[in-house]
Amino acid sequence: MFGQLNSRELRTGVTLASVISFRMLGLFMILPVFMLLAENIPGYTHARAGIAIGIYGLTQAVLQQPFGKLSDRFGRRPVMLTGLALFVCGGAIAALANSMTFLILGRALQGCGAIAGVALAFAADHTRAANRSVVMAIIGMAIGASFLLSMMISVPLSTLMGLSGLFWLTSVLGVVGMVLVVSLPSQPPEKTDILQDDGQPGSVMPYAVSVFLLHAAMTLLFVVLPGMLVKQFGFELQYHWRIYVPSMLGSALLVFPMLRRMSAYQKEHSVLPLAFLILGVSLGLLSLSSSVIAVVFVSLAFFLAFNLLEATMPSLVSQLAGTTGRGRKMGLYTSFQFLGAFAGGAIGGWLLGHSGPVVTLSIAGLVCSVWAVALKLSLKPSEIEKPA
Repeated sequence: MFGQLNSRELRTGVTLASVISFRMLGLFMILPVFMLLAENIPGYTHARAGIAIGIYGLTQAVLQQPFGKLSDRFGRRPVMLTGLALFVCGGAIAALANSMTFLILGRALQGCGAIAGVALAFAADHTRAANRSVVMAIIGMAIGASFLLSMMISVPLSTLMGLSGLFWLTSVLGVVGMVLVVSLPSQPPEKTDILQDDGQPGSVMPYAVSVFLLHAAMTLLFVVLPGMLVKQFGFELQYHWRIYVPSMLGSALLVFPMLRRMSAYQKEHSVLPLAFLILGVSLGLLSLSSSVIAVVFVSLAFFLAFNLLEATMPSLVSQLAGTTGRGRKMGLYTSFQFLGAFAGGAIGGWLLGHSGPVVTLSIAGLVCSVWAVALKLSLKPSEIEKPA
């Protein structure tokens, strides 16, 4: 998969993947434990906790395109360093927070470091057109891997460090990301080696809506699932790893061979509707699960679909983005991604408080299933089936 990349492209892809994955690891680690660990913070309600989980997505969504435009004008590296500095400061505020108001403020400031679109644009700047999708796939897989790792380590770390310690750790990861950004190549190669195309015709909006729903579903799941495990199955927080680790490892073992096969046959588009259908069915089944074993297997299906989509869609979007104003265009996609995280947290918290976990998960599952059908109809045949 990586043999066609030259050393500069491989270094750029791996370094950017590390920057994004360290940052996403810090954000993802909070998800499985926040709803339970935040219960003792003054001002806690289900709705406020949902907002605290998802607020970073709102500030990310608002600032992705402005950051992209700034990077088009002033350069990618300074903007990425500024964004990571904001992320570090937000983690420190959240770690020191003594009320839900300050905790929400810290999470919002973390989200102000809206560098995802800028990082994707940097990757496109420094790779040849023929290899761009490979580099995007490396970054997408790194995001999926950070999600897998965060789910496996968040519960053990939370029992050792508490919620405040987790937020301090996110700041440390942000500092590591800044060091990695400094190590990136300062100038792209000659434009004749890079700008070989101006994108493919087609709309990015189906992918923007898709990533919105994907991250909304994931965030909503972690608004609902931790409380279900405690109240419905008697699983205390320190044992939640017994749910996450098997499902995460299982999905990792399955997803990477699938990605290699899809890339070899250029069938990435065709899997998107099926993956969303699996997401929807999984959420519906979780609402009906009556045993821990059932939760493990349904979670395995959910995370397999999530990681497949998370690794595939950035590569597909990069094929639609041309060379002019690339930071702004990639920022549109990432804006929807983080707006989905906010919507999943806010709506999930509100639904959980008013209707309970079964209704919340069922509504989310229905929305994902309906989108699977709409996505199948919205993608043109030429987009769904590309010749190998």
